[in-house]
Amino acid sequence: MMGEQAVYRRRVLVALDPCAVDPADFEASARLAAGLNAELVAFFVEDSDLIAAADLPFARLIPSGCREMAALDAAAMRRAFRVAEGTARDQLSSIAQRWHLDWSFEVAEIRQAGETLARLRHEDILALTGSASRGSVISQRTVAAHAERAPCSVMLLRREGRRGQPVTVLYEGQNETLTLGRELARVYDGPLLVLVAGEDEATRDQHEAAARKWFADTDTSGVAQPIAARTPESLGRILAEVDAGLVVVYRGAAIGGRLDLDTLAEHTRASIVVVGVG
Repeated sequence: MMGEQAVYRRRVLVALDPCAVDPADFEASARLAAGLNAELVAFFVEDSDLIAAADLPFARLIPSGCREMAALDAAAMRRAFRVAEGTARDQLSSIAQRWHLDWSFEVAEIRQAGETLARLRHEDILALTGSASRGSVISQRTVAAHAERAPCSVMLLRREGRRGQPVTVLYEGQNETLTLGRELARVYDGPLLVLVAGEDEATRDQHEAAARKWFADTDTSGVAQPIAARTPESLGRILAEVDAGLVVVYRGAAIGGRLDLDTLAEHTRASIVVVGVG
């Protein structure tokens, strides 16, 4: 009908590193997209600087299981990317069909990542896979940028989590974290645990009252637990005690805003979601 706005389909965009594509990461991303009734979009990142470096005089490739080095140049590097891209696309197609997902596959150079991120919306989720946290191109050069600039929530997916583990929200008064936490608890079949934080006891009491009101207003089951954590180290210890499978923090909050994705990842094995617009 004239004047009627099109319905926007939520998307889970998973950023892939060609040096560390793992089918298990596709499974984790597909499960998330299916649980959220979202479209799955794979974003295959090519590093133009790595391609340029392949043309340096002493650049060599050491194939896995071989003792001799092979000559390497930009053309060979591009061919390697094409092979990795085709393999990733085939894997994604198979897994997405099994999960009955709408899906797409995009390829862009790492310097064009900002253009892809700009097309995301507030309700989308940018998923960085567990492989992206193990010393790969994405980890070293773009994880912090994704978390700070993405116009949507950013999730670091890790495969160590077990079904039924708590989805743990660090709550500082932003109900958006509670809403997403409830969705994710349903996806991962785990209880919702809300760790109520604040700069002082009075603020924590205020946030705890707000969290309990949200539980009642939304008819949601969960536990609200005040904590005094104010550093990544102290929060990490608490998360280890509750065996968190997934942690949700707010990007602009007093405490959550100081817990960047890389730093928090050092203190917990749980998957992490950073909520809020960059």
